[in-house]
Amino acid sequence: MSISESDNPHELFRSEEDHWNWDLYVQQCDSIKLTDAQRRKSRDSLRCLQENLGTGFLRQAFNQRHPIYEWYFANSAPPARLALIRFAESLRAFEAAPKFHAIIKRIKRRLRCIEDLHDITEAMAILEVAHRILQAGFDVELEPSIQTMTTSGERRVKKPDFKIIDKENGTSIVVEVSRMMASDNQRLTSITYETIFNLLVFWGMHSDPEGYKDILNPRHILPFAIIHRGIEKEELDDIVARVRALIEHVRSTGKFGELIVPNTIEVAVAPYDNHDLGTKWAREKGMREGDLVQGANISSDEVARTKVKIRDKLKQLPANMPGMIVIEAKQNLLLFVYDIQWLAATLAEEVAKYPNLVKTVIFHSFVDESTESASANIGPHTFSHLIRNDRSMEQSLTIRNGQSGFKLPRETSSKLDAIFIAMRGNH
Repeated sequence: MSISESDNPHELFRSEEDHWNWDLYVQQCDSIKLTDAQRRKSRDSLRCLQENLGTGFLRQAFNQRHPIYEWYFANSAPPARLALIRFAESLRAFEAAPKFHAIIKRIKRRLRCIEDLHDITEAMAILEVAHRILQAGFDVELEPSIQTMTTSGERRVKKPDFKIIDKENGTSIVVEVSRMMASDNQRLTSITYETIFNLLVFWGMHSDPEGYKDILNPRHILPFAIIHRGIEKEELDDIVARVRALIEHVRSTGKFGELIVPNTIEVAVAPYDNHDLGTKWAREKGMREGDLVQGANISSDEVARTKVKIRDKLKQLPANMPGMIVIEAKQNLLLFVYDIQWLAATLAEEVAKYPNLVKTVIFHSFVDESTESASANIGPHTFSHLIRNDRSMEQSLTIRNGQSGFKLPRETSSKLDAIFIAMRGNH
């Protein structure tokens, strides 16, 4: 198993049109640090997407910053290619399914507003979760029509994301899948940080004109900033203009400069020959040593958002069948910022209100240096760290509803648990 030395993976793309050239992305695989097997699967996965989404889709995706482009094409890091492989495997698994083209239509929809983004990413999550359940030994039917009856005797049709059937005992379960993206506050805070960091560090410091006069002994200003909150675009544009003017003033005068917008942002710029003034300012402000820009805290009630998501998904679960909700907390801080025991108890209270809901699973995946899987029970619930085959880490919280009116066979419940919970041999 060999790994190729990686050149610059982006040097193939020299014009705007290159960014929607499928062949170049296939060629790019040779410049990404992957094993030979992963490189081969990456090429096959790109062709799979081209076949199912259409050759013209990539241009649309590039122009609209579609999540498929952002996650699998613009990002050339090895984990992004491994995620691409997983997504393509999900596509292949359902190519012959009756409702496959309806899912593809949702994925390919034009991205005009935030609701479009939510629907696109949710459709992608449905395929990936359905594929994992398929691999666990269940039959999967996408978007089934299930007849139900209201308490008043009125007939209605519910269309959950998919229905699964345990092939060993015939148990049927309906499943709803969702993706919780970053909250509005989290997105605003991130955009604010990136804007200020790029302005101060990349433009202000790294692109300082003085740095090019003597490349062996470059001179540059030294900026620092503390951001207190996310800043809306109009106000942020004004602050960017003021910070640019501050940087130019320090460059021309050689004097220390400071900009303070109360409860919003504090900026200091040290001149070329007196960086100590900047480090002293940062130290007195309580900034961590080595940081140039300190971002704002993200304030968002992710638990409330999760409860709303559960209630929304329940609308498509028929009351006369056991149901399951799976939520991918992608780019979301739910499993990072809350005490897990408290989170499990709080969500269990919500889940217990719905007798047709047997369990809810919340998960997200990321890359770190972990090498071992582990899980811990929190009463009847389970928190898990699962190392997947591509070495990514997946954290999940499984909430079991002890008040449910349905009791799954032990073997069915065990197979469902093994999909998301770290157990011996289930990577």
